[in-house]
Amino acid sequence: MTTETRLLPRDEWHRLVGTEAEAAWPVFPEGTQVIVVEHDGVIVGCWSLLPVFHAECVWIAPDKRASGSVSRRLWQRMHALAREMGLKAFATSAMDDRIRHLLERHGASELPGRHFVVPVKESPTCQQP
Repeated sequence: MTTETRLLPRDEWHRLVGTEAEAAWPVFPEGTQVIVVEHDGVIVGCWSLLPVFHAECVWIAPDKRASGSVSRRLWQRMHALAREMGLKAFATSAMDDRIRHLLERHGASELPGRHFVVPVKESPTCQQP
């Protein structure tokens, strides 16, 4: 019985099927690193560190929200910018149901869980819950 912690090479990312990364690994950008813990060659844990562009702070003046023109123009230009940058995907958030509906209508998928900002410390310690 052996347990190993290692970086999973890109050509093995297909092994992430069945993990939280199953739907995401096909669009992981260049520079992504995937850490796995394997027990006798079977992945029993994984965590991915990836560079992510995060589109944030979308806002439309209250008197312009009903027409859809402003949201359509923002949506089109944001996608054009993402394509120009060579992105396959980007993250964003919805602060209300109106934005959530807009995102869902255009094929966005909601990320599971709650999201946090993690400060990087000199020497991290892992405390068990």
